Amino acid sequence: MTFLPIVERELRLASRRKSTFVIRCAAALLALTLAGLASLAAAMNPRSGGKLVFNFLSYYVFIVALLGGVFLASDCLSKERREGTLGFLFLTDLKGYDVVLGKFMAISLNAFYGLLAVFPILGLSLLAGGVTGQEFGRMTLALINALFFSIAVATWVSSRSVSSYRAMSSTICLLIGLIAAAQIARVCMTFVPAGFANPLFYLSILSPAEPFLLASDAGYMYQARTFWLSLGASHLLGWTFLGVASWRLPHLIEPVEGTGFWRRHLSGELLAGKSQRRRALLEINPVLWLMDDSRRLRWVAWGLAITGGSVMVIVGRLGPMPGFFTSYLTWPFYFLLKVFFAIQACRFFSEARRTESLELLRATPLNGQAILEGQWLALGRIFLWPVIILIAAQFGALIASKHDYIRGQPMDFYFLFPVFLWQTGNYVADFFALGWFGMWLALTCKKPEMAAGLTILFVLILPMVAFCVPNIIIDFVFIIFARSKLQQQFRKPSLILGGKPGYQGPMV
Repeated sequence: MTFLPIVERELRLASRRKSTFVIRCAAALLALTLAGLASLAAAMNPRSGGKLVFNFLSYYVFIVALLGGVFLASDCLSKERREGTLGFLFLTDLKGYDVVLGKFMAISLNAFYGLLAVFPILGLSLLAGGVTGQEFGRMTLALINALFFSIAVATWVSSRSVSSYRAMSSTICLLIGLIAAAQIARVCMTFVPAGFANPLFYLSILSPAEPFLLASDAGYMYQARTFWLSLGASHLLGWTFLGVASWRLPHLIEPVEGTGFWRRHLSGELLAGKSQRRRALLEINPVLWLMDDSRRLRWVAWGLAITGGSVMVIVGRLGPMPGFFTSYLTWPFYFLLKVFFAIQACRFFSEARRTESLELLRATPLNGQAILEGQWLALGRIFLWPVIILIAAQFGALIASKHDYIRGQPMDFYFLFPVFLWQTGNYVADFFALGWFGMWLALTCKKPEMAAGLTILFVLILPMVAFCVPNIIIDFVFIIFARSKLQQQFRKPSLILGGKPGYQGPMV
């Protein structure tokens, strides 16, 4: 028998697939455009222009690498379990590692080629100055390791999941938890006794963000040993995830739903009055009743809001800070809320198309407006108050700081308040753009499971390139386009979804 036959098959298929070549060209073109715009922004400081472009592009690629692994690999094995085709693979002589490594290779090949196409653009910073060849080499290793780690974690989560959207959410939570725990351990090392420093150090080097942050010359100069240890430890942890997935996969063929205490507690089955609460939702909107099963996601949203608000309060208590600094502190929490918002916005239509339950909606008196209204009500129940808490915390910190980072003097409230309103408007427009565009993609995309990733790519990631165009204008374009397309789709007597002429969508 051929060693790793699925890997060999996937490599042969990828060599004949047009997307293998298209993705490389698209990634290189996007990186070239981003580097060119960043170079124009850095032209005011020619001495450090290369360094600014290098840092901006590397951070951009790092975020894309982490999210790319999540959205590409989160459904690789859960789809096989969901459709009941995983057991047929083990009727042959295939082992667990054959299937896991085959899926891993099929997913990571195009992602790695896209990342490889970005490296020459990243290397152009060497010509502009401010970046050394050693720093460039370390950064490429850190970015490849981040992509590998993200795909490995997503593959392990996918092997234990059935729902694609729960797999995505769990993968994001696991990655955030690992990175946050490592950074907290790094900070706590300076405050604990020497006897507790070693366990915290070993925890801090497990994060893929650690080698990325230490890849620069300034970080590597004093922590060269930590860089190589963190690179090796995080890479080894990624292989551990793949190994555990390979070992457990033959025992997870059937999607068995657990009934243990913690599963029942997390799903809300022990809470009194759940049936009455859901019955009340049915009177409001049937779609709201169908979508109200995201209690864990609601906890995640509240956790992000409370954590972000606590960070703003703690930093505000430390003393005056620049007014613009509040947006940098809240950006990670807003970004993660937007990611989860996009996943939930795409979920209903995507799962309805997969289970063909859209046919059932044709037999109901619901119209398109009621379906869309129910989805927005469900999204509001999960994300409205967490977003309000973050906005209130940012406003309070902004008022408390009122500090000019240029002149070191207090700033006028009448200058800070319009800036705050502009930032808040951008955040709110992002949520509406993610909702409308995500619903439209989930309804019309050929692969509904890719709708969430494409929504985040087009609405959140790609607009970062447009330095000269305000994000709120781009969001309004997405909102108007997607909303009009959705209304046109629901006005049709039949919907042709996903490019499949034989499938009839909801008649409303």
